[in-house]
Amino acid sequence: MSLTGPAAARLYDQHVDAVYSYAARRVGSDAAVGVVEEVFEHALGRQAQRPEKTSSDLGWLFAITTAFLRRHSATERERLLKWTGARATGSGSIPRATDPLLSSGAEDAAVATAAKVMAAVAELEPEDRDLLFLVAWEGCSSALASAATGIPQGNIRSRLSAVRQELRRRVTDIERAAESIDDRAEDPS
Repeated sequence: MSLTGPAAARLYDQHVDAVYSYAARRVGSDAAVGVVEEVFEHALGRQAQRPEKTSSDLGWLFAITTAFLRRHSATERERLLKWTGARATGSGSIPRATDPLLSSGAEDAAVATAAKVMAAVAELEPEDRDLLFLVAWEGCSSALASAATGIPQGNIRSRLSAVRQELRRRVTDIERAAESIDDRAEDPS
């Protein structure tokens, strides 16, 4: 049984912007348009098969979106690795994360650090990247992130903490590798 008429229009109207923003931050605005189409075609055609434990329409739609975004993981990874901190307009840009991991006094240092973080995020397991994007960048609650990822709500905070620790380790590794290259460039011997 599919969802049609006013209920389908209401679901679309209430959540299309959030679904598009989430997809665009991850894979860019061009690919996001196709992802949004797929998400709503799937959701509106399969409403009757919506999991009973999903308490929120947005959580359910984010779960579908996250699944469709996996098809674009190479695009997402490339975008993260190329991130330079330049501010793009629109929701296609990856936001400056307000995460303590990125705190720095100087704007240039913050951008350089953020680029290193984006490179580290690109190397995360897809499930960890999904959780990080949903909570840290989309501002999802633990309940919404749980609905979108299938991770039990009680495990969201500890899992996110582990992801942040992994990011810190990876950023440190990137910084050490860069320092090693700089040291070799300065030593002409």
